[in-house]
Amino acid sequence: MYDKRLDAVIAAAEAGSFAQAARRLNISTPALAKQINTFEREYGLTLFARSRSGVTPTETGADFIEDAIIIRRQCREMLRKAQRHAVSEAAPVRLGVSILRSGRRILDLWQRDAGRHPQIRLELVSMPDDTETIDSLITHLGESVDMIATAFDAAYWGDVCGTLTLDREPLCVAVPRDHALARRPFVSLPDLEGTRLHLLSRHHGGNDRARDLLERHPAIELVDIDHYDLDTFNECAQSGDLLISKPMWDDVHPQLVNVPVEWPEPIGLDYGLLYPRDPSPAVTAFIDRIRELSKSRPTAG
Repeated sequence: MYDKRLDAVIAAAEAGSFAQAARRLNISTPALAKQINTFEREYGLTLFARSRSGVTPTETGADFIEDAIIIRRQCREMLRKAQRHAVSEAAPVRLGVSILRSGRRILDLWQRDAGRHPQIRLELVSMPDDTETIDSLITHLGESVDMIATAFDAAYWGDVCGTLTLDREPLCVAVPRDHALARRPFVSLPDLEGTRLHLLSRHHGGNDRARDLLERHPAIELVDIDHYDLDTFNECAQSGDLLISKPMWDDVHPQLVNVPVEWPEPIGLDYGLLYPRDPSPAVTAFIDRIRELSKSRPTAG
């Protein structure tokens, strides 16, 4: 195996001084001198001619140091090759992504940590936004997909899969750009009277409290949907109807604008990761790191 004392030998030859070499390696001068002296005694070599002005490689030392530089380069390449091989052999961590569940916030967090965990190999897996398929993927996390980044009701999914909450998604309304409400900084429930508002049907994923509050305003026509997909957004953009939405969908459709709602009480969903109840070691490591990164992310302002 590579003898780390060769780093001291090479640094001294390049710097021409034990003191400068020690500074380069962030160790004390006596520690560096000890490494070189013990190496020379151990192998019966004199690698440097010492003087008050510094050190100069002897003829033997010059040849030896030239070979040592080659050996160090080869050892570093061996390690890099082994690390690349270990990464290629590691089981991937598969994040399911779609138009409505892009995982952008998770990917932004992971990018901050890029390259620091080569043992974790993140892969993106395309998935549809059809509710039946999504529900099936969540129920069978760990098979074709390991994680999904989405807004969720922890009480609804907590018995099915693991959950990591990173943020809150307050429910808002998506409004066609040419609608009068699109210019409001926020809307109240009375402001929604006289509109048709699409939202998930009851017992369908965490909007039930919002429905309770909206039903107190009979002048708001509620239109049931059983899932969200691009057709849902297209339909509202074309018809002029409103849609219960979330901040994570701010840029999903160019003709719809998310407007915050002044609910009588906080109404929203958790945002984060859904993952298997019995995750693999790689998935566990990824989840733990995302949790740490989320806690350390800078705050606005």
